[in-house]
Amino acid sequence: MKMKIGVSTLLYEDKDIVTSATKIAKSGVKRIELFCELAGFYPGEVTDETFDALASLAKDYGLTYSIHPPCTDLNPASSDPSERARVIEAYLGTVELATRLGIRDMVVHSGFKSDPDVPNADAFDFAGQTLQTVGKTTEQAGIVMLLENTCWGATDFLDTPQDLVALADLCPPTTKLLLDVGHAVIWGMNPTECARIWLPRLAQIHAHDNHGEHDEHLELGKGIIDWRELLCFLKAEHWDGIFMMEVVGQEDPEAALARSLDLVKTCLGNL
Repeated sequence: MKMKIGVSTLLYEDKDIVTSATKIAKSGVKRIELFCELAGFYPGEVTDETFDALASLAKDYGLTYSIHPPCTDLNPASSDPSERARVIEAYLGTVELATRLGIRDMVVHSGFKSDPDVPNADAFDFAGQTLQTVGKTTEQAGIVMLLENTCWGATDFLDTPQDLVALADLCPPTTKLLLDVGHAVIWGMNPTECARIWLPRLAQIHAHDNHGEHDEHLELGKGIIDWRELLCFLKAEHWDGIFMMEVVGQEDPEAALARSLDLVKTCLGNL
């Protein structure tokens, strides 16, 4: 099995970015997603001390970082041009952070309709415009965009998993897909079927659980998601991407992560 395990710094969302990354590194995980909304890591506000600390941590522990831009109140598919401009600003600021830390993978969101009455085609076009603008800079910087499925419910503008592929086709040709398993379930899609359709471009998975209605980011096994089905499929396909744990808000983060990792090992036959 070539799949690689990673952990998002959201596991310690109440800590600053350096503390969170350090805790994850000490657990033995070698791939860490740096989330830009943790204290000390918002684009345009990061100190030289934080850069140095993250760079030293990567060197000392042999880490590979990926990066996730801010997302609160930022919608790439917004009908409001000023909001899309804020998204572009935040994403381009994240490119600067990535470049300074030598990061080569950056998550981007598909977005959602500003209002249920907005035509799907309009939201699709707005998202495409945003991602095309950002994509020009990421391409020049040698950074790969990982397009994540982030819409569901009344404001969803993607009817099928293939629609996310179509959105990615508007981006630089290096753009890959990121399957957020929890989002897929709320979207009403089977995560394994999404993985099957996206497999040629599937570079990363965000792994967290829920009960099918809300984006709870529970530890694996605490919701309704069929992890065995998904993991057995990935194993059979010899998928070699990053299985990124995105568990959030746990009373005991270390224990939640350990149980989630145990579930993955059990599903894969302890391989």
